[in-house]
Amino acid sequence: MKKNLTALILLFLSINFVAAQSDARKILDEMTKKINSYTSVSIDFSIVHEDNQNQTISNENGRITAKGKDFCKFKITMPDSEIYCDGKTKWLYMKTVDEINITLADFDSEEMSDNPVKFFTVDRKDMKYSYKKTFTENQKQLNEIDFYPKDRNAAYSIIRLHIEKSTNHPLSIKYFGKDGNNYTINVDKITPNLIIDDRIFDFDTAKYPDAEIVDLR
Repeated sequence: MKKNLTALILLFLSINFVAAQSDARKILDEMTKKINSYTSVSIDFSIVHEDNQNQTISNENGRITAKGKDFCKFKITMPDSEIYCDGKTKWLYMKTVDEINITLADFDSEEMSDNPVKFFTVDRKDMKYSYKKTFTENQKQLNEIDFYPKDRNAAYSIIRLHIEKSTNHPLSIKYFGKDGNNYTINVDKITPNLIIDDRIFDFDTAKYPDAEIVDLR
């Protein structure tokens, strides 16, 4: 009897998990389809860092401007740094140390600094994912999807994505770190289909004559 009951519980859990994956897949596909329908996009965001060990919270704002096929041309502006990519070359200017790092663009990377628009879709092959719930916050209906790394040695345990149901836009991504450091990236505003001059994605090192240039190409 106990064996039959255990089997039924496992079957119930597996059915629920498959259904949750299917729901999550549909929501992620709709989000990706919506973002990829734009010819260009501007994303205002904020990053909140919670250090649970030292009981501190820090916050900084930034903006992403991107266009082109797969948004391969982009600019990321933050208080201490700027990143420019013309589709082939990437420049990272670190204001606090007056240093410029030059690298080749890497669009296979899933880091925000290499592929910022793709980063916000959080659709990674190295993770499992599951639909958790739909809830209302600030008069908006949000879908919640959790991602779990397949690699047990990953630095985080969960990535939690919130997607606005009416727009299919990502609204927040939270990384739960195993070391007690949590990072939440909030999407404050998405403005699509802007007319953007390609020149804003070029970085002119001549404008920074005193900066140290590190060419890693």
